[in-house]
Amino acid sequence: MSKLRGHSPRRSLAAAASVSAMVSLVGLTGTASAANGHHLAFAGQTLTVLDGAPSGAEASQTQAYYNYVAKVFHQQTGATLKWQYYSSPSEEVTDIETATVSGSGPEVISYGTSFVGTLWATGDFAPLSNADWNALGGKSSFMTSTFYDAGVNAAGQGITNPTAASNKLIGVINEVNPFVLAYNTKYFKEAGIAAPPKTWNQLVADGQKIQAKVKGVYGVAIDPEDAYDPWKNDFFYDAQLGGSKPWEWVSPNGKKINLTTPQMKKAVQFYFALQDQFHIAPPQSLSWNTADAASAFEQGKVAMFILASYGYQAAVKGTPVQNDLGFALLPSVPYGYSKLPAGGVPIETETTGNYFAIPKYVTGNLHSLAIAFDKTVVSPAVQVEQFKLLGWVPVTNPGIKAVEAVAPVTKPFVQAEEAAIPTSAAPVWSYVEPGVLSVMHNLGSYLATHGDKWNQSYADSQLQQAQAAAQAHA
Repeated sequence: MSKLRGHSPRRSLAAAASVSAMVSLVGLTGTASAANGHHLAFAGQTLTVLDGAPSGAEASQTQAYYNYVAKVFHQQTGATLKWQYYSSPSEEVTDIETATVSGSGPEVISYGTSFVGTLWATGDFAPLSNADWNALGGKSSFMTSTFYDAGVNAAGQGITNPTAASNKLIGVINEVNPFVLAYNTKYFKEAGIAAPPKTWNQLVADGQKIQAKVKGVYGVAIDPEDAYDPWKNDFFYDAQLGGSKPWEWVSPNGKKINLTTPQMKKAVQFYFALQDQFHIAPPQSLSWNTADAASAFEQGKVAMFILASYGYQAAVKGTPVQNDLGFALLPSVPYGYSKLPAGGVPIETETTGNYFAIPKYVTGNLHSLAIAFDKTVVSPAVQVEQFKLLGWVPVTNPGIKAVEAVAPVTKPFVQAEEAAIPTSAAPVWSYVEPGVLSVMHNLGSYLATHGDKWNQSYADSQLQQAQAAAQAHA
């Protein structure tokens, strides 16, 4: 399932959510010990790493990345790297369960964000120690936000303070894919707009100005029918509106679901207001998915796209937009406000990425070799190469510095990820996310067939149904 933002089976949040619903006997983690200087000790050994199979539009680039990592790993350790692939979430679960139950299998296993809590609860993996992190360059060398999905807190719940010493961290991040706003710099210039919007008021106003100045162009693309995106828009806007931890649709203990707060209702309504109230999104976008919205942006039919990834840089090559692509942080002040309301959180993206973990059955010299692999994938050279091949944003300070030197355009992506907030780590999240997606799909269909007339009662009923359905699994 490869999309513009570089999703693969291991990176898709929705895939991770469905996996978490299926997993009950799986755990992912990493423990570390210094690996440098042991080249001779590793010579002749083989390390097996389980990860997503190269697929979709980026299959060849993903394979090139895997080959590159194997080459560098061999040069640094003298050992051979063997990739073992899964092609679906269910296959991943089967592979991991088989390995952990039998006590043998891949020495390193990848996992995506949003099911670290479920995996931690199995007890199949041990947390990293301070010595382990020192072997990887130290915690301070990694983006702070990446620790949200690297483990749990002392009570076994989702991490709320990523720098807390009591956190039990069970994964090593190797890449992130944050979301930003993509915009057409040519259209902004033609409309007399000097800079991309920083507030949602400005985004609406910019869209209206562009439509008035550039014939046949709409201000923004939305994609309410997409299988992954729409809930994220609500998640960000809900948090920006404030309240009591508005991003926690699931209570910290995972037992209470709340999708019907005033903030949530406003978040859902504003998303569709871009079309039915402000008319800066085309009417046909009510039935669009991400591919449809991206195509409209690439063809110059819309001026802005919310939730863009760095993959757009490659996607627009050969299109009318190839020389007019700009990236900026998403607006972080809700519509109707001049600043964040009380309790508002300026979320730019949810935490994203891929983590590597080491099962408990990997011990001794082979365990050290697994840590050498972790050190390889977070090295600046590999971080630069994976960025060149796939547009994956680096995760360590040295990696960020190296990538920004060759591609300054990555700065807003790094800024977005540094301020990212995680979704719930509770297993029930696997019902919450698809529930909100259903709400957005149903509302888009309703508006498309009812003359773009917003019906708050219908929207409320949809949110109530999604909340009740998820609550049944809490």
